[in-house]
Order: sequence, then C-alpha cells, then structure tokens
Amino acid sequence: MQIKQVNRTIRAAKAENKAEDFSFGNIASPYGATGRYFTCGGRPILPVTGEFHFSRCRREAWERELAKIKGQGLDGVAVYVFWNHHEVKKDVYDFSGNKDIRAFITLCKRAGLAVVLRIGPWCHGEVRYGGFPDYVALMPGVRSNNARYLARVEKYWKELYNRVREFCDGKTVIGIQLENEYTGNISHIVRLRELAEKVGFKTPFFTMTAWPTNTPDKRFLPMFGGYPEAPWTQNKRPLAPAGRFAISPMRGETEIGEDIIKTKNKKADFTAFPYATCETGTGNQVTNHRRPVISDKDGYGVAFAHFASGVNWLGYYMYHGGRNPSDRPLQESRRTFYPNNYPVIDYDFQAPVSKDGDIRAHGDRLRLLHYFIKSDEEFLAQSGVYFAEEREKPFVSVRTDGARGYVFYSNYERGEKTYASAVQTVIKNDGSAAVELPAVTVQSGDMFFHPFNCVYGGEKFDYIAAQPVTSTAYDGVKTYWFAKTGETFVIRGGKREDIGDILETDGQTRLVFLDREQALRFYSTSKGAVFSDGAVFERDGKVYAELKEGGRAECAGVETVCALPAAQPVRLEKARPRRLKYNSYMFSAGRRAYYSLNIPAELLKDCDDAEITLSFGGLNLQIFSGKDIVDDYFNTDGNCVFRLSGIGGSGEFTVRVCAPASFGAGCVYNEIGLKPGCTELSLKAVKRIKVYEI
Repeated sequence: MQIKQVNRTIRAAKAENKAEDFSFGNIASPYGATGRYFTCGGRPILPVTGEFHFSRCRREAWERELAKIKGQGLDGVAVYVFWNHHEVKKDVYDFSGNKDIRAFITLCKRAGLAVVLRIGPWCHGEVRYGGFPDYVALMPGVRSNNARYLARVEKYWKELYNRVREFCDGKTVIGIQLENEYTGNISHIVRLRELAEKVGFKTPFFTMTAWPTNTPDKRFLPMFGGYPEAPWTQNKRPLAPAGRFAISPMRGETEIGEDIIKTKNKKADFTAFPYATCETGTGNQVTNHRRPVISDKDGYGVAFAHFASGVNWLGYYMYHGGRNPSDRPLQESRRTFYPNNYPVIDYDFQAPVSKDGDIRAHGDRLRLLHYFIKSDEEFLAQSGVYFAEEREKPFVSVRTDGARGYVFYSNYERGEKTYASAVQTVIKNDGSAAVELPAVTVQSGDMFFHPFNCVYGGEKFDYIAAQPVTSTAYDGVKTYWFAKTGETFVIRGGKREDIGDILETDGQTRLVFLDREQALRFYSTSKGAVFSDGAVFERDGKVYAELKEGGRAECAGVETVCALPAAQPVRLEKARPRRLKYNSYMFSAGRRAYYSLNIPAELLKDCDDAEITLSFGGLNLQIFSGKDIVDDYFNTDGNCVFRLSGIGGSGEFTVRVCAPASFGAGCVYNEIGLKPGCTELSLKAVKRIKVYEI
C-alpha cells in the first residue's frame, strides 16, 4: 500500500489569557472562568460532563450507573429536567420514584459528580412538545416573554426549586441551562435568568446553547455541540460528509436542530469566552425514517475532534442511554406536529453507556481520553491550541505552552474514504527555534495524539509515538500507561529507539505500552490498574467489575472469571395475535407478527442480571409485559439488546414485530439492508451478568 508523504506547518504564539468581566453566576463559588479556561479554587480545570436523564432510568439503578459514569473518568453529569415528566396534569406535580430529582442529586453528590441542570422550560430532548405539558404547548406566546406563559414557568420552577434548593450551594449544581436551541432574541433568555433568580436558583454558571442565537453575552456561558450523524434530516439518503470530525478552530456545527430550527443567525465571535460544549455527540437517537449505525469511530470521533480543537469543558449528549416513562406517550412524534417519529420507550441513543449500563466500544475509547485529561488537567486547560496551516486530512493540531505539548492527528470522516499518510509536522514558535516532530504514519480512520518535549520519571523525551493515558502507583513503582497507535518508538537526546511493551527509566518508574485490546480493557482505580471485559466502578471504597458469563477481570495479578452454573433456557416462540396498545407507533402498514418470550425466574439465580439479544430482520418491535409496554426497538443494526432489569425482570413477555414496507412510512434509510415483508425474530444470545468485588 502506497503511503503519501505530507507536511504540516503549525505557527504557535504565546496564548493570551484575559481576565474577562463575566457574570455567568450569582453565588460565591470555588468555580470561575477566564477568557480561555475554567477554574476551581483558583486551579485551572478541564471539566468532563455527560448527559444522563434520571427520569429515563430506574431509580434502583441510579447509584450503580452514576458510579459507572464516574468510573469512565467523568467528573459531572448534565440532566434535562422535563416539565411534562413532572407536571402530569395541570397543577399536579410528581417528583416521586424515578422522578425524584432530590434523591438523584443526592447520589450525584455522594459519587463526587457535579451537576448541570438543564431546566428549560423548553428542552427538546426528543420529548413530546419539547417537554411542555400539553396545556402549555397549546398556549399562545410560549417561548417568549408573554406574561401568562412566564407565570406558568414560574410556578413549575418553584416546584422544581423546592426539590433542589439545598444543592444550589455553588459546589453541587455548577450549571443551569436556560431554554435550548433558542431562535429568538436573547432578551428572552435574559428574562428567564431573571425569573430563575427570583425563584431562588443559584449557580456558578448560567449557560445557553450558543446555536442558533449566536449572540455572545457575558451573562451566559455559551455551550457548543456536534454529532456524528443527523437522523433528524428529512430525507432517506446517506448524508454527505460535512466535516463533522474535522479538527478546526470553528466551534460546533450548524446542523444541530435543523429539523426544528428554521432561522439561522449570522456567525458570531465567541473567542473571548472559554470553549465549552454541552452536546458533543457520542451517538444518535435513531428516527423512524433515518437509522445510522454509530461505530466506535463515530462515537469517539466528534469528542476527539473537539478536544483536539481546544475545548476546555467537554460536555457530552448523551453519555448514558435510557428509557422513557411508560405511563403515557412522552416521545416526540409527528402526531404532535414535531418533525420526527421516535420509539415510545427506547432512548438508548447508541450512547457510550447503553440504556442498561453496558460499556460500548466508543465508551472504552472515551474513557482513555478522560483519564488522560485528568492526568494533565492544569496544563491542558492553560495550553494554547494551534492548527496546521494545511486544512485537509490528515488534520493536525497541537496543545502546547510553547515548550512541551501534545500533537493530534485525525484521518477520519464518516462516509468518506481517506488515505494513509506519513505526516511530518513542524511547529514554528514565536521568538524561539522551530520544533520538528518526527514523521508519523496516520492510517485511514486513525485518530490519536502523542506527547513531545515531555518528562516521565525525571527523564526528558523529545517525542513518544504512543498515546498517553494516565499513571498509577503500586508497590513503590510509578507506571505511566500508554496506548499503542501503530509503530511504537521514543526519541530522547535526539536519538530514536524502537521499543516493545515496557520501558524502564530510573528503577522506580516505567512506561507501559498497551496494544489496542489491552488498552480498551484498562481502568484506573484507587486499587491500581484493572483490566476488565465489563464495567469497573467504585462504591464505598470498594472496586467492582460487572462481568458477563465468561468475562474476566484482572487486578494486581489476581484474575476474576464470571463462571455460573447452567440455568433453565429462555424460550422464544411464535404466538397468536393479541390486542395491544401503541400499534400505530410501529409506523408501518406492513404485516404484524407476535412472539412469546418466556424468561424463567431461575435465570437470575446466582447472578445479578441477564442480557437478552434478539436477532431481528423486521422494521420495528415492541415488548409487552401483560398489556404494558416495557421496551421497543427501531431496527438499526439487526440486534435488539436489553437486560432483564430494564424490562422488569423475568416472566412471560409478548413481542410484536412489524415488517418493512417497500414504500411509505416503512421505507427508511438504514445501513443493514432491511427486507420488505420480513418479520423474522430469533433468540441470538442470553448472557447472565454478575458483579464481583475486585
């Protein structure tokens, strides 16, 4: 294979850090912001937060799933508070059970996770009427300074504030987003802040989505975003590549919300603000008409591009998938005059952590990125970000203080063919000698970064051709962990050395280079490094691994294997048609078929959960326990995956499936080749799950 030789030139100047007169907050707090980065207790920080919706998850699972999020290297969660999840009827509010926000934030605080509340009042989030109760959606003057509308907002916010007031302490709830993707004049966001402050909300950061208003205002922290795909696009054709994975000085993308946003304001200059995101997309929620399959490169690539482009608050949407409440249809649909049809229950989003808590491949990759960010947080926050003058793939950028730093390479764009290149990069610093980095081969699809002019174990390295992860200390030896990115070598004292898996330095320090498979199993814990096939998390000072049958976890030379005794089998059989709700939400005139899924209670003996995978060739399916819908699935990749805990445990379930049609609503954009008329469903796999203390 021929490898193209390319040169990249980067001009780096000393990064300025102006003390701006922001008024983002309304409370004395350890948190603050300069013109470039964020601080906590005066120390530069680079927050990593991920969206997780408490009202889309079983209360019993909150503590474990928050521990998993913490174990993925995040230090905060963001959460929409959907108005219509709580005001079930006019003036009737429900903050109990899965909607108990006070209990949820209590667990966040206990887990050491800061909270960003996105309180709307209009949120979107693929929810019915964007989160408005039906009677509010029908009012004139919504999403404006209309007095009658604002009176209803105030009443709802008072109910919400009464549940969260103790956390508005400047340390727990660190951000409050007002509205979402607002198209009107920013005066309405200003009025909402006044109203929120009147109610009592206090926070270090009032935030707003920078798009589509595009109006810089020092009273609001602007937050940006970008997604790997755009299932809201109103066609059934593959999307053209549009630079969604480009390393670029441009903050965010223009495609978000195009299904609803019809007015686009001119671009504005936000360079006086620190670069923050709230919707760095790690997946996509599929619509009925568009069903992209998000690969690990897709789910990792937007975050990598944002970080390589200088983001200093990395906020994800979604980080953990979920399920809509089942008491009534609360999903967005064309029936409620919104552009897209979504599942009644499923809100998995193809997120790094699935709706049932499974860590996906892009979650494994993102975890390594988060560990790295936290390992050198102060430097990364303060460093300048500079881009290659050649704005073409492979993209190259650096984060540097003018001496040491990290160089980023990206050669990926969904739907576009790229070519392997040997990249030679020269960094030209103002007033000092140029830094010439060694040529590095960047294969098609590669996204990685390397350190230069760095010190490990008291020894200086000119360059290390591997991606740094973090460091751990065990038995008197400090280990710096790296992930291999191709050929592995170091340059020290101007001399290149090709190396293997371990490089010893001073006898008390070593550099360990993990291959891809090892790196994706790596977790950094208070007990040291853990290599696991499943999620690793900590609670009450103990380390746990959640393993499926046959899965393994190793820590300090001790291996744990998930071995379980045989259990009574799960049965899936054809069944007679039954009258069930939500038939119209299958969105196809194609024929229906019914199956009986029998899950014996014995399956859960000696284990904590079980994962069922159904191989599916039809268009959509719904799962019922009795007459109640407990899950559904728009066929995206041919595999309907769920855990028993997510559908209510064992018992007999009915699965209703419908066939794709060759035209109309059942004709969709998909990437697996759905066959018109097919209703095939089969039991593909049953894997029991057990949580072990490590």
